[in-house]
Amino acid sequence: MMHASGRRLYFFVACAALLLAGCGGGGSTPTPTPDPVALPLVSMSPAGSTQAANAEVDAYVQAKMTEGKIPGLSLAVLENGRLLYAKSYGYADLDARLPLRPEHRMEIGSISKTFAAAGAMLLVDEGKLDLDAKVSTYIGPVIPSWEAITVRHLLNHSSGLPEYPTDASRDIVEGKRILSEEEILAIYKTFPSTRTPGLSWSYSNVGYDVLGIILSRVSGRHYGAYLRDKMFTPLGMREIRIMAPNESPAGNATGYAMVGSKLVADSASPGLRNYGSLAASGVEASLMDMVKYDAALRGNTLLRQSSLDAMFSISISTGLTTGPTKAPANFGLGWFLALIGSEHKSFHSGGMPGYICNFIHYQEAGITVIVLTNQGFQGQMPQTVTQGVARMYRPSLPE
Repeated sequence: MMHASGRRLYFFVACAALLLAGCGGGGSTPTPTPDPVALPLVSMSPAGSTQAANAEVDAYVQAKMTEGKIPGLSLAVLENGRLLYAKSYGYADLDARLPLRPEHRMEIGSISKTFAAAGAMLLVDEGKLDLDAKVSTYIGPVIPSWEAITVRHLLNHSSGLPEYPTDASRDIVEGKRILSEEEILAIYKTFPSTRTPGLSWSYSNVGYDVLGIILSRVSGRHYGAYLRDKMFTPLGMREIRIMAPNESPAGNATGYAMVGSKLVADSASPGLRNYGSLAASGVEASLMDMVKYDAALRGNTLLRQSSLDAMFSISISTGLTTGPTKAPANFGLGWFLALIGSEHKSFHSGGMPGYICNFIHYQEAGITVIVLTNQGFQGQMPQTVTQGVARMYRPSLPE
């Protein structure tokens, strides 16, 4: 397995390019895979059965897949929650030459944080969670540097908690013994907050993992069961699930990494999958699951309008920029936010071993583009595809 510090460096570099520092997770030693056949091929009939093929989009996506050496890519375009186009290209499994379909799950990495934020706001809507309550209200005694941290600080990355566990503790949480949420929380509680909570932004996977544990405690069920019962099942999301240490890979697209000039399968150990099952990066979802998620966000069928407004309003400045115009990137609750020209954009990317995904919504145009890929060493390509496809549907959109 790649050492934690090396894994941390790779995912910081890969995701910082996408304005997402830290995507969680790492991978065990990849299993060699034969040289792939020419990539990519459109591998399925369009989802939705009645949609017509979009030759311009198909050609563009295939060219970018070839450029990025991406085995498989699933794409969805929506307008105000209504599906305009959904298609999968390439392969879910290179060994088996299994075509990728919109129903194949992929690990969406840090896009999982948007689900954690929505889960928190559901509890706010029910009057069970106070965003401005100190985290000690829900997780008990904490060290002095944690005493001022609130739930809101976890949601907007201003808690001052670290991006990742320390190398020494990460070896524990990713080890052979599967730790419980309580055991992981006990380890996390030893990490000091290095900033005054609420004053500045610093991306924290640890903070979101703590948030997920709070949601478990407040809801009275495991975090994954809570999301299943309150979001996944009610929204008809059929393939989506939270990672678990030893579950069957059936239904998942195989993740790949570039080793030299070859694509090789990249998988995680049970210990790593257990650590990855926390709120920072734990969701595995299909394209069609993500389509239903976006439709629920735009159709106000998941959260009250006040909670949606809170999620998609600026909570704190990140100090980062986005796009060729270097527009300031801010953060709401679970989402990056930017104003580019006259268009408000909300977005998040996610990377895990073998996967990089991207999710963008343009508010005024009403356009959402979702891209899921099963290749983890391609940098900004999913972001490039989401933005490029968005402008094919709305040429006036800014870069």
